[in-house]
Amino acid sequence: MNAPAPSPDLLLARRAAAGRADAWEELLAQYSERFYNVAVHFAGAGEDAEDLTQEICLRLYQNLRQYRGDVPLAAWALRLSRNLCIDHYRSARRERRSSAVSEEVLAQVPDGGEDPQTAALRRQQLRAVYQALEEMPEDAAEVVLLRDLQGWSLAETATYLDVPVGTVKSRLHRARLELADRVTSRLGVPATAGLPALEAEPC
Repeated sequence: MNAPAPSPDLLLARRAAAGRADAWEELLAQYSERFYNVAVHFAGAGEDAEDLTQEICLRLYQNLRQYRGDVPLAAWALRLSRNLCIDHYRSARRERRSSAVSEEVLAQVPDGGEDPQTAALRRQQLRAVYQALEEMPEDAAEVVLLRDLQGWSLAETATYLDVPVGTVKSRLHRARLELADRVTSRLGVPATAGLPALEAEPC
């Protein structure tokens, strides 16, 4: 039986690990924006997000030779930096509890082409979602940030968290219920109003 062909991610990682500057630049072109979007959620906007993105890229570069192509590269890269992400998140959430959620953070969630009035209402709901997440346990907030605010697949989320997909599903289900309760108590509407992913699909 022939071995399966290497994935595009693995081929790219191998070339970059071998010192091919063009491959590293291609890898960054594919994934650096995604790393930054995640960094904004974990670290907040501005320099903190940029610093975390640089740290994620550095960890990836240092560990490229260990990548085996059996999981998504972006999620694998972020798993290398999970402790860094959590450290930044703890710092950022302390600051956000006493200040408004930045527009850059809110902008990471697509608006779906809504009219201005609907978009304004949705942003109000998203602020309530973020404020509720600040009050929730880190593991619950983390899975919502990745799956519902970043739109990661179950497989990618499981790779980052280093847990089975079934664990992601159960953790996400509990986190969504808690989030919905908290947002409802704030605004009188469920969290699904601010997060289309919550109402569009099951765990």
